[in-house]
Amino acid sequence: MAAVKYWFPTATSICLFFSLVFASAAFAGGDDLQALEDARVAESRQIYLAESRQKLTARLQEMAIYSAAFTQDVFGARGEVIERSAGQVLLQRPDFKWTVDDPYPQVILIDGDQMQVYDPDLEQLTRRPLDEALADTPVSLLTRDDVILGDRFHVARIADEAGETFVIEPVSEETLYREIRLHFDAAGLSGLDILDHLGQKTQIRFAPVADVSVIESGEFVLEVPPGTDVIGG
Repeated sequence: MAAVKYWFPTATSICLFFSLVFASAAFAGGDDLQALEDARVAESRQIYLAESRQKLTARLQEMAIYSAAFTQDVFGARGEVIERSAGQVLLQRPDFKWTVDDPYPQVILIDGDQMQVYDPDLEQLTRRPLDEALADTPVSLLTRDDVILGDRFHVARIADEAGETFVIEPVSEETLYREIRLHFDAAGLSGLDILDHLGQKTQIRFAPVADVSVIESGEFVLEVPPGTDVIGG
């Protein structure tokens, strides 16, 4: 982005769980009832989160190839617009290219095991190992199928008439962001919101290119002018 920067119970086990709750409730005291209610709520939450995680995984797996124009607005903690930019994104997993055209040109390219960031105005190319560069960053959700698996994130799904939104919260408080929201409609990924720990919000809206079946490999080649200052890698 900008450089500045699940155990699924079976239906039978669920029915057995509720049967036990209802059967016990007639004989339980107040504290026992509350404990049973707490267990029921916790069980339901685990099922919901697991289902949300699986549905998000399926959505991301569908995005093996993706091309879109985007607009990006960065808002301060009071809702004021700090920065606006526009560009294009290309994804042919695992290759990824994020190009900002306006107001400050920049290209972010993921190719192989490396991330490259090219700033034409600075005449500077920065190279970093991919594992280091993608650690706890939102772009990893798009380029890697397995990032959301395991226990590093809580995932909740919200569906409405426009499509569905996945709210992703990292378990660790040491990440750079507090929450990510991925919005999907009939055309695919339509938006990405990032909220940091200071209340700053990045809002990205996509206009996907329809029926993209392949992206030429040359699109993921980064050529820089002679004399460009190369940092790292």
